[in-house]
Amino acid sequence: MSKKAVLICISAIVVLLAVVAVAVSVLYSGVETGRDSGLNDSRYSLFHAVPSDAVAVLRFSDVEKMTAMLADTASAASYLVPSSETSFSRFLTRLSALSSGRSLPLASSSAVLSLHYNGSLIPLVIADAGRAGQGISDEAAALAAEADSAGLYSSYTDCGEFEDVDSRLARKSILLISPSDALVKSAQRHLSRNISVIDSDGFSLSASDAAGEDLLFISGRNMKKLFDGMFTGKYRRHADFFSRMSEWNSFSVTFSGSSHVGLAGNASFSEDAADFMKIFSSVQPGTSSVSSMLPSYAFFAASLPFGDVGAYIDAYQQFADAGNGAVKLLSARKELARRSGVSPVEWASSLSIQEAGVVSFYAGKNLEQVVLLKVGKEDVPLIFKGTDVTGLKGYEPKVHPYAYAGFAASLFGPMFNAGDESCFTYMDGWIISGSAVGVGEYVSGRALENTLKGYMADAGLEDRLSAANRCFVSYFSLSENPEALGGIFSKRYAESMARSLEGITYEPVTMSVGKEKSSLEICLDLDRVTVKKSKPPVFERDTVIAVSRGPFKVKNSGTGRTNLFYQQDNMYLCLQEENGKGIWAAPFETPIAGRAGTIDYFANGKLQILFASGSKLHLIDRLGRFVSPFPIDLGKNILLGPDIYDFNGSRRYNVMVLHDDNTIDMYNLQGRKPLQWKGITAQETIKGLPEALKAGGRTYWVVRTSMQTLIYPFYGGEPLTKGTGDRMIRPDSKVVPVSGNAVKAVCYDGKEHEFRL
Repeated sequence: MSKKAVLICISAIVVLLAVVAVAVSVLYSGVETGRDSGLNDSRYSLFHAVPSDAVAVLRFSDVEKMTAMLADTASAASYLVPSSETSFSRFLTRLSALSSGRSLPLASSSAVLSLHYNGSLIPLVIADAGRAGQGISDEAAALAAEADSAGLYSSYTDCGEFEDVDSRLARKSILLISPSDALVKSAQRHLSRNISVIDSDGFSLSASDAAGEDLLFISGRNMKKLFDGMFTGKYRRHADFFSRMSEWNSFSVTFSGSSHVGLAGNASFSEDAADFMKIFSSVQPGTSSVSSMLPSYAFFAASLPFGDVGAYIDAYQQFADAGNGAVKLLSARKELARRSGVSPVEWASSLSIQEAGVVSFYAGKNLEQVVLLKVGKEDVPLIFKGTDVTGLKGYEPKVHPYAYAGFAASLFGPMFNAGDESCFTYMDGWIISGSAVGVGEYVSGRALENTLKGYMADAGLEDRLSAANRCFVSYFSLSENPEALGGIFSKRYAESMARSLEGITYEPVTMSVGKEKSSLEICLDLDRVTVKKSKPPVFERDTVIAVSRGPFKVKNSGTGRTNLFYQQDNMYLCLQEENGKGIWAAPFETPIAGRAGTIDYFANGKLQILFASGSKLHLIDRLGRFVSPFPIDLGKNILLGPDIYDFNGSRRYNVMVLHDDNTIDMYNLQGRKPLQWKGITAQETIKGLPEALKAGGRTYWVVRTSMQTLIYPFYGGEPLTKGTGDRMIRPDSKVVPVSGNAVKAVCYDGKEHEFRL
């Protein structure tokens, strides 16, 4: 696992809870908030120097571990400081180098990293610098020098000089390090006044329950600040999910192997019925089986396994009563009963519902949401009301009209509102409801041809959704649709999250609320793996082709600099410097086809930009003037392209384009295909332009489809690799030449095979 994963995990956890918060929309906590600074635990001595406005605090057993967790790449620091501030990144990189050389100052000293919000997240490092009254040690001075050389602010502070400071801290000296001089001074002021994060309402209560040496504390009260910096407006308004759950939320941080980070902590809640967590404390936990009914391509999922569905409904009713939502809830149930002829509560009881789940997944470009209800009693007339189904013998799942739209949301909470719940089907003891498209994914066999349970097993992961004694489980895949992260995270954080996925094919975050005796435990896990083995697909699913409008890097032959060419929403074509300074904008009328590159069309050293739109190739020069004899019409609409090739270096260019009829063709700049060209196509959707592959002195084309990787001869025709089942080459596999005309690639069986071309 990348060493930056702890920061990635924090971001993923927060966004996971945000998604839950959006769905639940109702969470209120009356956690005791009395001031209590009598925390007598040596683990928290450095916390007395953390200013009280901290959004989050990470406690590390030593500086060595802090460095290992944070100092992998500069992108780790992007979670902590604005992208324009590189000082903290430089500091972490330097610490990593010193650690590798076994010369890291204060390596074995405990450390705390707190995050504070002032328009962006600002870090403060507090390191144990030795005993008080002995002056700054050589190691502390060396660490301070590293901070100073990186452009950070640092201050050695002898805590014995402060009156009334915590007795444990009074015996220490500390080193304060931050990109913000104001934050360093704030920490010193807090020390002088004997005020710290420990005095924050609820912190001591949370800290007293925390176990382990490496800890994470998240402030509920300051969560809005974190959400403002991390999320888009749609999710910022749900920051109260954390704040209403507890003033402070503490987690122990554990690492297992090289690809997993886990957080575990106790959930604090009051006995007030208006506390949503009280619902979980009032019900009997169960074991979820929803993962066997979720598609491997699930984006988000959540489930409530019931020991007793009636007990949950009663607890949810009490919560609504206490929160002044009872009238609205009862009115909704009354209307549903009038419309369907049976009350939702009676319906749930008659079916003995054992689990309620919800899943979101992409079907084409649209995000579908489906509700899943596991029934204990197969009451066929009740389940299939309004259909012609009278028995289950010989029943084949079909898309039926659904008579009980809205029932699940009225019984279990707004999370189970699928929006369009007009259709349903019945499979393996589960009612599956949603839109015709969403339910159709199940009926067609696509959804369950490879279940999430099976996919996690193929990835070498345990089924974290099926742990015992759970009241609630949820799942969020960061890797399923990286483009969707931009709709959740603010731009900077979305870019950081996307970078974290480089080299990773599967990155799930799971959360569960468990019940142990009288206490509730929150567990969060993040896994980062590269999946090599998985069930070969039977159905196409990922048929959406990404077509970018830029920016594309192009060389400016006039200046010698790299420029950026792109298309605006108003269709104008633009050229700008890499620093953002505009050069020109030219009017255009149709979308470009996702590629642009430079050619020397007149062979005079002056470069022009070649791109495609509609069925035509266009050429525009560095001054924004269109070049004749272009445009050249290829006769078929271009979906993606062109990729430009100069095979013999003579400036006799050829281009490859993907047409909208799922064919790839090669053309010269006069719009003619080579005489030997046989074309490239596939039975399933071609996902992009081919990749040139050199093997045995010849050039081949590697083509990625929605289901597999195919390799074609230089002039196209039939593919040279025709695997079936688990011997198909995975669409994400590298294709590597080995010897002669042989290449190696990974198939769906998870093994690397050799193919002779």
